[in-house]
Amino acid sequence: MRAKEYIAANESSMKFPVEIKQIIGDLLPLRASKQQTVDYYNRKLIADIRRQGYLLGKDLYDKNNAMQQLEPEPFQMNEGEIPVEIAAALRDELFEVIKDDKTFGYLYFLLGNLRNSQRPTNPIDCVPDEQGIIEALRISRDDYPKSCLAEYIDDDINFAQYQDLTDAGITDEAKILDWFNNAYRIYDEMRLAKANPVAAVKVFLEDNSYESQAAKNLTGRFICEIISGTALDDKRLGRIEDELNRHLPPEALLDGGNDRADEKTKDSNKIRTVVICELLQKLGKGKSFNDLSKICSLVAYLTGGSHRKLYNDALAGIQFTDYHQKELSEVNKILSDLSLGIELKKGKEY
Repeated sequence: MRAKEYIAANESSMKFPVEIKQIIGDLLPLRASKQQTVDYYNRKLIADIRRQGYLLGKDLYDKNNAMQQLEPEPFQMNEGEIPVEIAAALRDELFEVIKDDKTFGYLYFLLGNLRNSQRPTNPIDCVPDEQGIIEALRISRDDYPKSCLAEYIDDDINFAQYQDLTDAGITDEAKILDWFNNAYRIYDEMRLAKANPVAAVKVFLEDNSYESQAAKNLTGRFICEIISGTALDDKRLGRIEDELNRHLPPEALLDGGNDRADEKTKDSNKIRTVVICELLQKLGKGKSFNDLSKICSLVAYLTGGSHRKLYNDALAGIQFTDYHQKELSEVNKILSDLSLGIELKKGKEY
């Protein structure tokens, strides 16, 4: 669970929600940097430890102990530092907030090391994994806002969206950067309410920060693509995607859906899924040899459909009825012309 989501779910029972929210907010842009995280930790979170060190040094100096020949500098609180009286208890709560959020790996290391020094009989494995932190930041997609567009488009999903925006005539980099920052803000706010998919989608529907309804639709479609591409194992996000799709047109374009719009209906994509599966079977592959989710990834790439919806349909089994007759005739004619030996039939389960 991300730290933000932990706070959203547990704020009413937390001892220091205001302070914790401020700390998390301060550290969000610092998570990829070990040194910046260390500097913040030392400056804001250890007043009690610093004061204890000062008192120990002062005591040694007053006793003329050779280990402390110079009088230590008087103890002073740093600006915005957590008060001595609550620092230890707040660090304990902060540890609980971030312990399952791998993006805070460096903070987990600092807090875990301190715990290990205080509780040596039950040590925590808290050695930071730099690549693991970077990967966690990529997956979490809550590292926003950014000040440079290049930081967004060094990513497959974001780059595809960047191409859609430029194809729609939006070429000003500052405007595209604002669009991404806004889209990720909305996505993040929706996730904080993900226990209730209706409430989460309401966050999107009631947001008025868009230039037009078409731009808002495009943002909603982008959020669905993020969920499909990065969060297949999160059932709650899956419900948000399904609920959000109910409120979006088949193709959300900035131009409002002119002749560039290719409506990929659910029934059409069922037929396309079966065609691709049948083609794979001709190659000696398919459901018997390949993971169904990976097959659906190929179908989603080729059709532009939702991976989750394609997977759910294929998992349940696809059957065609009289409703599909016209499209079946069209696709069977194409397959026949290619002499592929494939014919899609009504009533058969694929």
